Amino acid sequence: MWIAFRLILAIIGFAIRQLSRGKQHATDGVFEGIGYFEKVLKNKRRPVGFVIGMERRSPTWLRCHAESSADRFFKWLGVANEVQTGDASFDDLVYVTCDHPYIHALLIEAPELRAAIRAAFEEGYKRVMFNGATVAIEREADHEPLQRDFELLKRIHTASARLEDEVPSRLGDLFLWKALLVESLIWGVGGYAIGAAIELFVLDADVHVAHRQLIGVGLTLAVAAFVVLIALIVLSMRGSSRGHRVIVESALVLLIGLPSAAIQIVGDTNRALDDAPPTVVTRTASQCEVREHRRRRNRRTYSYHLWIQPAPEQSPSVLPRSIEITRELCTAVAPGASVELTIGPGRWDLAWYRQIRVGETMWIAP
Repeated sequence: MWIAFRLILAIIGFAIRQLSRGKQHATDGVFEGIGYFEKVLKNKRRPVGFVIGMERRSPTWLRCHAESSADRFFKWLGVANEVQTGDASFDDLVYVTCDHPYIHALLIEAPELRAAIRAAFEEGYKRVMFNGATVAIEREADHEPLQRDFELLKRIHTASARLEDEVPSRLGDLFLWKALLVESLIWGVGGYAIGAAIELFVLDADVHVAHRQLIGVGLTLAVAAFVVLIALIVLSMRGSSRGHRVIVESALVLLIGLPSAAIQIVGDTNRALDDAPPTVVTRTASQCEVREHRRRRNRRTYSYHLWIQPAPEQSPSVLPRSIEITRELCTAVAPGASVELTIGPGRWDLAWYRQIRVGETMWIAP
């Protein structure tokens, strides 16, 4: 059940990420006969920046930003490769994030569009963005948009009119499908990690006998998977103007999500693929310890830990002295009570509790 839940989360997260792109903005006003939208960014009710835009269809996503030292570094490595228009004043200032051949041809053939975009950066703008439905410009500022800002936006809007002449299919952007494949994989890992975190808070009992062993195997898998995935992503994204950003984004998401996702994958498959006969072990309970945990806003939660007496010397089973169990199981524990543990060997030799019984009360692993 948890495997399916995490996969559903991964699919939902990726779908939301893709559907949010190219979303049509509502019209907030009209400037010289053209509808526009605006979003003022505030900190403590004070403007710190804004985004303004107008409707403009385009064959693909296009983003321009001031070329940074990181962009130059990745171009030097050969990982990134952007269009060069031959206009040094534009090429040295603006980094074009797009691999669609129609966009490349238009930038080379339309000096008025290059001049309009360059003018926005010379005025302090951070980004010029076409998302398939609108064109928008973004900057940091301590004021709301002024007439000069809308004049710059309208200039870009007018100069980019050729984007709508005969809008080509987005299939012409060869980078798109590679990026979608990479993002579906990377954000799938992220979604699986979110599901793992939710399971961590929902489940209130130990499932595996040796947590450290499970974590060790999971982290080993995470390191190996990180190296392989990043190598494949670099090879597939190499030579694109957007490739280095996808690589950096992928590395960050993998560093955050891959460890927990790998641990959960190992744990899930270890149990789901375990078809070996289980071992039934009987121990004597010493006590059930109730631990109090303080959370934010004075909230308190409790965990329940079953302490069992050491195994006889002749017993081959190695169990921890303390096992976290559910509240219901804890209430059934009395000193000297018999505890029956049904233990599966695990597909990856990581023993786990199939079920725990104390008297008539039984817990079954999810």
